[in-house]
Amino acid sequence: MCIRDRVSTQSTGSVVDCQFSLSNTMAEQVIKAIEGEHQLKHVETVDKAAPVIDPSVTVKKVDREGFLSEISSDHSLKHVETVDKAAPAIAPSVTVKKVDRTGLLSEIEAGKDLKHVDA
Repeated sequence: MCIRDRVSTQSTGSVVDCQFSLSNTMAEQVIKAIEGEHQLKHVETVDKAAPVIDPSVTVKKVDREGFLSEISSDHSLKHVETVDKAAPAIAPSVTVKKVDRTGLLSEIEAGKDLKHVDA
C-alpha cells in the first residue's frame, strides 16, 4: 500500500510532500492503532489569566428608575462663552482664484482618437 499525502506543519506553516510504502498488514496495524481507544495523561495547569480583583472592591446596585427619570426631566443649561481656537488660521493675503474650465471641458467633449500600442 502506497500512501502519498501533503502534510503541513503547524509551527512553520510549510507544506511537505511525504511518500512512503507500507505492507498491507503493517498498514492495517497502523490504522487499527489510530482508531483504537487512547488513554490521555491528566495534566495540571496554573491559569494566571484570570483578573486580579481587590477583595475590598464591591459592586453597588444602581437605582435605574431614578436615573432614567432624572435624565428625562427638564434641565436648564447655563450659557457658556468659548474661545474656539480650532478654526484654521488663513493669512489675509491668501485668495481663491476662479479657474476657467471651458477649454478643458470642450477638449473632453471633442474626444480623442486613441492609437493601439503593443506591449
